[in-house]
Amino acid sequence: MSRFSKAVIILLLLLGVGYYWLLVNAGPSDAPTRTFDLAEIRKQADVLAGEKPTALEYTTVATRDVPGAALAAGTGLRMVQSGVIVWHAVTPTGGIVIDSGLSEADAKELDFSGYDNAAATLAGQWMENAKLIVFTHEHIDHVGGFLDYPKFASLAKKAIVSPDLARGMTSLWRANAGQLPPPRSLAAIEAVAPGVVLIQTPGHTTGSQMIYISLQNGREYLFAGDTGSLASNIIQTVPRSRLLTDWLVQEDRTATIGWLKGLHALRTQNPSLIIIPSHDPQFLENSGPQDGYTKAALPRPLPLAR
Repeated sequence: MSRFSKAVIILLLLLGVGYYWLLVNAGPSDAPTRTFDLAEIRKQADVLAGEKPTALEYTTVATRDVPGAALAAGTGLRMVQSGVIVWHAVTPTGGIVIDSGLSEADAKELDFSGYDNAAATLAGQWMENAKLIVFTHEHIDHVGGFLDYPKFASLAKKAIVSPDLARGMTSLWRANAGQLPPPRSLAAIEAVAPGVVLIQTPGHTTGSQMIYISLQNGREYLFAGDTGSLASNIIQTVPRSRLLTDWLVQEDRTATIGWLKGLHALRTQNPSLIIIPSHDPQFLENSGPQDGYTKAALPRPLPLAR
């Protein structure tokens, strides 16, 4: 065998090993399971007096196509749509917003190919009318719409921000981060509104939390944040790729896998509990009718003056 042939074989082996490690390997497989105390979560959901949310709706502010294996290790290079999604829990007194989207400038910087200004406008209206704004974690595609909102001063007091979330938001170097409300120390499981419970799940980031919502009709939802970006993360119990978690985002991969194992157990034992991935608009569109949430109608542009 010639030196050139040997060199080609070695190069191919290195490329294969690199591809496997960065985009296929879903380990460490021995990551300990992080458990969810659903009984305590449900108990907390009933602690605060008042009416629970009546409905859930969402809007997708930005989209881009990415290789599936980037967001769910080992699922192949077929392109999937990733979206920046804002949720609105409808209540009799203003509503609760989960995550806030991001600005068009940030969407371009992060290579989102599609930005929906009408959806961003709707997310802003939700925040203006909300009684409460909460976040699954502190990355710009979840908090940027809030931090960069033109009427930020009127929104700031509505947000519940833990010390870890506040540190993460401050590190984004947004001027408005200096006007955040005082951080609120949160218990591992804590109700923040009737039917709404924050669950501390550090891993993807130190400030990561999942959000449980119980509706008046008895439906239960758990927003997984970027612990479960796609439905396949949750269904197949696979994390994001090492290309993202070890190189680009720097998350605690072992903790994240532990939470995914916990979500898998929770889903298996409680099939009526609906677990919502953070960046999977196609899954949401397909599952919404059976799972009891809707894609919100977008505001119509004002007619041109004559």
